[in-house]
Amino acid sequence: MPKCRWSRFAATVVLLAVAVGSAAAGGVDDWLDAAKQPVEWLKWGADARLREVWGNNLTGLNKDAPNHESHFQRYRFRAWATVTPVKDIDLNARIVYEPRHICKPDSSDSWVFSEGIIDKLNVVWRKPAGLPVTFTLGRQDFIFGDGWLVLDGTPLDGSRTIFFDALRATVDFPDYETTVDVAYIDQKSQSDRYIEPFCDEDESLVEDDEQGVIVYVINNTIPNTRIDGYYIYKSENRNPRGDHGSYPLSWSWQSDIHTFGARVARQFNDKLKGRAELAGQLGDRNGRDLAALGFNSRLEYSLKDAINNSFRVDYEYASGDDDPDSGTDTQFDRVWGRWPQFSEIIIREYVLETRVADVTNFHRVGAGWSCNPTKKLEVIADYNLLFADKNTLQGSPGFADGCFRGQLFAAWLRYKITPRVSTHVMGEVFCPGTYYDDSRNDPAIFVRYEIQFTW
Repeated sequence: MPKCRWSRFAATVVLLAVAVGSAAAGGVDDWLDAAKQPVEWLKWGADARLREVWGNNLTGLNKDAPNHESHFQRYRFRAWATVTPVKDIDLNARIVYEPRHICKPDSSDSWVFSEGIIDKLNVVWRKPAGLPVTFTLGRQDFIFGDGWLVLDGTPLDGSRTIFFDALRATVDFPDYETTVDVAYIDQKSQSDRYIEPFCDEDESLVEDDEQGVIVYVINNTIPNTRIDGYYIYKSENRNPRGDHGSYPLSWSWQSDIHTFGARVARQFNDKLKGRAELAGQLGDRNGRDLAALGFNSRLEYSLKDAINNSFRVDYEYASGDDDPDSGTDTQFDRVWGRWPQFSEIIIREYVLETRVADVTNFHRVGAGWSCNPTKKLEVIADYNLLFADKNTLQGSPGFADGCFRGQLFAAWLRYKITPRVSTHVMGEVFCPGTYYDDSRNDPAIFVRYEIQFTW
């Protein structure tokens, strides 16, 4: 087993970046562009994402707990192709391989996710019989709005994949500046249910088998304004797990959730823009009726100066459960929005409350700033105050009687080395508040370095 050293990893990726940059400068870049479509009916490409991650107290908030330190590498490689046998019909396929080497905790020193999986395999049919509709059938990625509630269909493997097994129809009404999307989703919990992975390791992609329907409408008739309206139905069928899965059995749920929502985004002038999204939920979850509410918003002001200074404020709300012993559950459900929307640390903290990345029962007040000191460099900084909407866990191990979850500090440096090579360094620090008791009051830290090559 290779030793885990930041210096070795960093030296390797820097050398790769220099090599690719030199090749591009030497004219290879033009040849690569041409090679991406060798014939009219074929396009193909590939990318490689190399990450080094270190974290401390990411779930327990206790520096004295066993295995409190995390350290691992992720190496994601993807290759894809699009074949167009006839006009307006595409066949798309992509394969991904992302092994991870776990350095710490020491008890987990091993390679995981060492299987190859097809994360895209679909047929796209545009304008059948001249109609203003596009059908996409099969394994596909899609994101609605800002990805608040619909982005990741496979949350248990992180960002290795985000696909949905779905049928999607997109209908355009150009005279009304309106687009309507309708999608049917049939998601299986294990990676081998539809398409057998290469070197299958029985990895779980989501806790339960899921079915759902999305109807999403976008209208742009008002100048400088976009209005979205949607209905999302999601059903989770409790998975007995059997021989599959490495997640706690408590993460497996039984639910039928109906989400109704609206989103408005407006460009007020050349410097000021904002967006707001409100969603209500009805249905049932784990044997209780569900009635919940969520809200997400941002206001952003750009100075339009030499280094593109931009400032933003956020407010996000997800209702908590008033009384876990009652017949009605009022805790907001993330649907298919379980990904690190504002924090890598916070999605891990929730493993002791709901499930990984199931960030709910909270108020978030945030402020952020970004700029571009050079054309290729972006600097980002964010500060968030987090509060629990309801504290129904007081008295449970690790939880106190307050509602202040804590403070979150985050910073990013993004750099575009060449058109094909990019890198970033990011870090987060979470300082817990009165929501946690003395056994969970140590700061959590997350640091990541990444370099990505794209062809």
